[in-house]
Amino acid sequence: MSFKSFLLKRLIVWDKIPYSLRWKKSVSGIGMIYLGALEMMQEKYGKDGVSNLNEIMYNIGFEQSTEILKMLGLKRDLEGCAYVLLAMHRIFGIKSKIVRKDDNKIVIHARKCRWGGHFKKWNARTCLSIDNYEAGLIEGILPFSEHIYTKRRSCGDNVCELIISFIDNNFDFPHSG
Repeated sequence: MSFKSFLLKRLIVWDKIPYSLRWKKSVSGIGMIYLGALEMMQEKYGKDGVSNLNEIMYNIGFEQSTEILKMLGLKRDLEGCAYVLLAMHRIFGIKSKIVRKDDNKIVIHARKCRWGGHFKKWNARTCLSIDNYEAGLIEGILPFSEHIYTKRRSCGDNVCELIISFIDNNFDFPHSG
């Protein structure tokens, strides 16, 4: 047995597996699980199955939106919404940043993720499905906003570009957070 093997076994026994390794494997596993669930829903239930999975993802994002906003101590505004998205991107292994910001619009670029490009079957359809989680987050924080992806890496673009903007400047939030 090599010293490296011996050391790795000790790290496992002592529950000292490096967090970076845990994180990478967990995020990769989540992507594999999602891809498998999407394929299974498509095969077993067709379009309705995919729609149901999309709805589940949206509802999870919507339900978590206020909790994450409060946990991070952010305001219910464009910047707060953007930073909630950036935080969730980091958790899921997506490298993203705010590239433009004004009073009515914020633009986020994602240049790398742990799923797209890493799994052969990951494609634009998979991204569209999982994006429902982001839609729920955004609409849970800014119900009077719109969001659109104008570029997607899974469609051949260099970055994924998400634009969040207000539908109407004359609104009051139903609740603040």
